[in-house]
Amino acid sequence: MIEAFCTDLQPPAERAEYWRDAVRRAFTRLEIHAQGAEELHGAIRRTYMAGVQAGFLEASPQRMARTAPLIAADRDGSLIVSLQRTGDSVTVQDGRETLVTAGELVILDSRRPYVLDFTDPVRQHVATVPRQMLDLPDSLLSLATGRTYSPGHGIGGILASYVDGLVATTEHCVCAQDSKRFLRQGIVDVLTALVALEGTTGEQAAVEQALLQRVRGYIRAHLDDPALSPASVAAVHHISVRYLYQLFQNEPMTVGRWIQRLRLEACRRDLVRPELVGLTVAAIAHRWGFASHAHFSRTFRAVYGLSPAQWRQAGVLQAAPLQATGPLPGRPDS
Repeated sequence: MIEAFCTDLQPPAERAEYWRDAVRRAFTRLEIHAQGAEELHGAIRRTYMAGVQAGFLEASPQRMARTAPLIAADRDGSLIVSLQRTGDSVTVQDGRETLVTAGELVILDSRRPYVLDFTDPVRQHVATVPRQMLDLPDSLLSLATGRTYSPGHGIGGILASYVDGLVATTEHCVCAQDSKRFLRQGIVDVLTALVALEGTTGEQAAVEQALLQRVRGYIRAHLDDPALSPASVAAVHHISVRYLYQLFQNEPMTVGRWIQRLRLEACRRDLVRPELVGLTVAAIAHRWGFASHAHFSRTFRAVYGLSPAQWRQAGVLQAAPLQATGPLPGRPDS
């Protein structure tokens, strides 16, 4: 059976409530709120395969939260395996805050609280696997959730390719019931292998992940400090700069580039906030740690394809949220 949901087919006044209900029916109960002045828009298409669900989700910038009261209202839980196809998002679960970019995969457990922040319009390919299908302890599952897995790397890459192919298969062809059972068992087996592998990394991985989250929290809290740098972050946490870079080696970008991307995202949001219209572009750049206006303008244009002034003139109501069109300039190890 195939189900499809699309807010564009609903009256404008009913779209928000329709979308919340569609997400609940397709995945799980979530609190959903639009980002800023955006309205809630989205589309979902999914199919069942002997207990496992697979399909795609398209959504406007919004925040989805799985809270303790919502968890208490649900009897069963699922693992949500999500492959980001377009856009950026941030996931938070089990103390891990992770930036998810196009091509990366993340696993979430609906039995524990989590947050999804879609900072851009996104498309995700999603497989939902009932918890009881995995013969694994929760202690192992918690090591695998809330972190990203890159395509082409290890079992995480295999799982990403499998989810991608699974969604494509269910979208374009009708499978016999026996075939669906084989497809279901395939994703269960690969997911089990990935979780088991995470468990072998053991205590050291948990310690490093906890330190990484402290580092991330510190960086977010001090973005407006022009002196914030990999060296200053390492000094505060009593580690070497080299070890700091090792902590980020499996992340989408280096610590230096991540700091710069967070600052750019903060500036991008502030440039179109009506209450900040009286601030100059240079003032907004400075309040987020950019000491040089010229450097900020060059970097902004290199990443987003528009100058800060052009983005501000476009306005949030006249333009769709901007996505990065290029890499951050500078050396790969910056």
